[in-house]
Amino acid sequence: MPNDQSNDIDFRLREYPERTRRIAHHGFLELESSWGDEATIINTARISTTDNRVKDPQSFTAKDRALLKQLLQEKHGTPFETIYFRYRIVAPIFVMRQWVKHRISSWNEFSMRYRQPMDAFYTPDEAAYTVDGFRLLDEADLEGYRSIMQQAFDWQQKQYRKVCTAIDAARESGEIPPKESGRDPYRGRARELLRNVIPVGAYSDAYWTVNFRSLMNFFELRTKPNAQYEIREYALAAFELFAASYPLLADILKEISMESR
Repeated sequence: MPNDQSNDIDFRLREYPERTRRIAHHGFLELESSWGDEATIINTARISTTDNRVKDPQSFTAKDRALLKQLLQEKHGTPFETIYFRYRIVAPIFVMRQWVKHRISSWNEFSMRYRQPMDAFYTPDEAAYTVDGFRLLDEADLEGYRSIMQQAFDWQQKQYRKVCTAIDAARESGEIPPKESGRDPYRGRARELLRNVIPVGAYSDAYWTVNFRSLMNFFELRTKPNAQYEIREYALAAFELFAASYPLLADILKEISMESR
């Protein structure tokens, strides 16, 4: 991972421990911002019947809490679309591709059209390469895995340096025009071509903005025991960060889950 990116993540983990989590070796998750709260949900739900508003979750009565639980139990959708969350995610590309299937949300992702790949790749830990105690990969397999992944990164970086050197020489000789302001079309096209060798185990960096209705669906699907291990680790961490900021909502969700079982 580039030093500036790694340094930024280390800084955020150190300065904001209550809203950040390290996932595996190179992964990262932060609940960076949110808009609205439990009172927003209640006020939105009541707009059709009354002008009485709740100021904030601290002023909730037992009746307010009961209404919030009823709305969640009966899956009233639109009131939960009025609060939003923005997570920053650093995860392997294969995790991102699963995550982006939750389409009622907004994505802004790191692009290898404009930047070199992050110099990090996913390496499975023991929980990832064992099933019910049965080991799927031995140490030799893991070493081979790491070697192949590193070869892809090394080749991409070597070829990009080679292309850049050729571009600079061609400009110096007048074979191609000087670089103008903005994106260099020669280097840009080289990045577009060479990113194709980067495996889906490489890490990407994205912002995910999602309303609470869609976030609940993500939690429901991706925290299940049969969800893929890697995205489940992110989903569990995402719920933990959400619960720290929205304890009332989290407690009611847990109550409903317990009652349904």
